[in-house]
Amino acid sequence: MRPGRTESVADRRTLDALEKFEKFLEGKALRLTEARAAIVEAALGRSGHYPIEELIADLKRLGIRGSKATVYRTLPLLAEAGIVQPAIVAGDSKSYETTYGAEHHDHLVCARCGTVVEFGFEAFEILQREVAGRYGFRLDNHHHELVGTCPACLAKEGGKPEPHPVNGDLTGRTA
Repeated sequence: MRPGRTESVADRRTLDALEKFEKFLEGKALRLTEARAAIVEAALGRSGHYPIEELIADLKRLGIRGSKATVYRTLPLLAEAGIVQPAIVAGDSKSYETTYGAEHHDHLVCARCGTVVEFGFEAFEILQREVAGRYGFRLDNHHHELVGTCPACLAKEGGKPEPHPVNGDLTGRTA
């Protein structure tokens, strides 16, 4: 591996992600440049959902020189490699979240205020495997984003939330 700025990286997760990304890039006849390696490291250092502009600011704070264009071109490659995934799109600002080595989850998004709740629901996981199997697909990845109105916005509008008839393992946290 030719990791550029990563010679001092001791974090196993980061080293594994860099190796995975380098192999992915080789399959596309591309190289793991110093700038791309730095972008991987910066993305792995983030948690939750982050706009591209915040990732660019992180790189500048670390003293890493590179263009916005390099970041914008690298993020789709990182998504295709399974290291990040596009997250909530609000207005003109696209967000990502780092998924490499992270526990899988899905999203509830408030269309009014942008609140995001990350949740896990085993029934979704079972259903998607069933649907994929029925059609002969092998699932490699998926992204669930349920869009609606959060309780706070419903209260402001005088509306009521959906009834809560959940039977199953549902875990959630606000992002």
